[in-house]
Amino acid sequence: MVMTLEFKNPIPPPSENHSGRTVGVYSVGRFINDPQSRHEIDLEIWTAPSNVGEGDAQNKSWRDNQVCIAVATQMAICVPFDVNARKGKL
Repeated sequence: MVMTLEFKNPIPPPSENHSGRTVGVYSVGRFINDPQSRHEIDLEIWTAPSNVGEGDAQNKSWRDNQVCIAVATQMAICVPFDVNARKGKL
């Protein structure tokens, strides 16, 4: 398993453009069978314009004010149990 975590920006203080307690999390996962049986995940954490259930839905330019706080990736190779069992007997 390999995992990276990169902090892009500090968390901004609460304001009219940034929530004090809500973030947006975007995740994509995929399982690639051939040739290596890999499982990969990409994740981004973004600021949010308002707390959940609060805020003005009419503000069309809210995306322009958001910043990416962190990016993470993970890759794991899935192997059959007998591969690990054989290596454990060595």
